Amino acid sequence: MNKKSILILVILFGLLTASGIAYQFITRKPAAEKDEALSVLMAGTEISALYDDGEKVWAGTGEGVFIIDRDTGETLKKLEPDIHMIFSAMITKTEDGLVWVGHEDGLSAFDRGYNEVYRICSPEIPEGRVNTLLADDDGLWAGSQNGAAHLSSKDGAWVVDKIITKETGLSEDVVQVIRRVGDELWFGSYLARDKGGISILSDAGWSYLSVEDGIPHSYINAILPLSDAKVLIGSGQMIYGGLSIAEKTAGKWTITTNRDQNDGIPGMKVRDLFLDSAGRLFITTETEGIIILNSPDELDTTPLEGPILTQENGLSDNEVKCIIECDKCYFFGCKYGLTRWEK
Repeated sequence: MNKKSILILVILFGLLTASGIAYQFITRKPAAEKDEALSVLMAGTEISALYDDGEKVWAGTGEGVFIIDRDTGETLKKLEPDIHMIFSAMITKTEDGLVWVGHEDGLSAFDRGYNEVYRICSPEIPEGRVNTLLADDDGLWAGSQNGAAHLSSKDGAWVVDKIITKETGLSEDVVQVIRRVGDELWFGSYLARDKGGISILSDAGWSYLSVEDGIPHSYINAILPLSDAKVLIGSGQMIYGGLSIAEKTAGKWTITTNRDQNDGIPGMKVRDLFLDSAGRLFITTETEGIIILNSPDELDTTPLEGPILTQENGLSDNEVKCIIECDKCYFFGCKYGLTRWEK
């Protein structure tokens, strides 16, 4: 190699190095400020479910179910038996006052004294972890790794009266989320091997929304009805996914809008969706924290603008799996730890 060639290489290397430094300088984000209203509780514990019964908060974790103070987040009691909620789970209450917990081994119900009065598992309900629950006027829906079951109270006892699987209408057996939209039931699938997406059951039968209809990913993580004719859908896995708006016109659901990281959502996989008492929309992600919009209407304009909360601000972890709102604070159930956000 002659001197001229060496000189050209040196100049190119210098230009590339300078460009890299300039790029880092331009794209480097300023350090986020700590939010003094955020405090971390149960550090290191995976929080998969939160439920506010109006008196206390129930926290479903990988280490068991805990009862905590709804104002301070102080741990008051750990429930027996020792049931675990790791990847996905839910807690809700039926009209008779029983609190139901979906967990790794099935479904448990607790009375006001925190005593387990029912344990329902396979083969009564589809086998595998119970991922989601929906209490309705007719009883309780439970979605699991192998289908969905409906339970109702008859003659003072809770019994399984219906089971739905892929063979009887679901797009996939794994049911990650169940929500009621008007007179319809929406079943969101996960770990989809075939079509995935959402299965919608109405009086007219089954209909479906999938990637073919415009949902960014076949794995459904969250469904948030805004009205009987408008629904938000969070989907994705790891670095893929986004948020979709489904709207119903002339009796048919269509995906009208998609938003993702390119539009201002901090991460691609949308993990959960929550609407607070003031109408603010919380969009949580798998790896990049939460963005908060003043209203779902702000999804119509991009880039999305709103405060973003991450570990740098004081979240216990960037993966926020569930949110509840109490009188004095919000609680964020994270992959590692419970975060309390003072109002």
